[in-house]
Amino acid sequence: MLRTLIRPDQKDWVDRLPDIEFAYNTSVHPAICVTPFELHHGGEKAWIFADLLLPQVADIDVPCSPASVRKYRDLLIKARTNMQKAQIRMQQQANRRRLPCPFREGDLVRVLSEEFALEQDVSHKLLPKWFGPWEVTSAVGDDPAGPSFVINIPPHLPVHRVFHASKLAIYTPPSADEFPGRRSQDPPSMDEHQEVDRVITHRKYGNKPMQFKVTFKQCAPDDTRWNSSTDLQTSAPLIFADYEKRRLAKEAARPARPTQ
Repeated sequence: MLRTLIRPDQKDWVDRLPDIEFAYNTSVHPAICVTPFELHHGGEKAWIFADLLLPQVADIDVPCSPASVRKYRDLLIKARTNMQKAQIRMQQQANRRRLPCPFREGDLVRVLSEEFALEQDVSHKLLPKWFGPWEVTSAVGDDPAGPSFVINIPPHLPVHRVFHASKLAIYTPPSADEFPGRRSQDPPSMDEHQEVDRVITHRKYGNKPMQFKVTFKQCAPDDTRWNSSTDLQTSAPLIFADYEKRRLAKEAARPARPTQ
């Protein structure tokens, strides 16, 4: 309605707006299938026009009479029924392309990298689009299907642990049979840090520092790496201390070699 009255040198809005308001209030609303005037005054359009335009008293029901109250009650029921039908139509239209939420508690998901505050002077261009994978701890809200979830983010990442479902992607572990002997391509965390899961064994060659073979959390079991004791003490001091305690106890219990 406003589009028909817009002019480049518009200066008569004060005179035009009452006409627009009257035209809107006397037009049938698609949600309630009646006009706002009809719902407000409780009468048919012809009666409303007669009441507004004719100087004489129109032949309509007296307000607050039993007949007028009954008609107004029926009109409200009609409008409420039409609104419910309109809501169902809009809900069906909105749900045409919606899919059930695929995330459940215990699933591994990746989080959109835009949700993380990166270090200064770090560009997003060459970084992966998703970080993770991490475990879904629980759903937030009354709906068990989401739409927000608590993600088990590592504590060294300064980010809120609740993410909307639109910021998550389901994680599918790669099959080891597709590329035999190839290292896992699971992405590291935001700062290139992978959390150590456990120490498998150790080795030492001559005078070189001792190295420890470790596995990482949220990675394939065969994705192992040899780390030095210095790196392991920095990244996983508790795991390193526990392994060293067990290693030293095993060496102490081993019988001494006989001397010649």
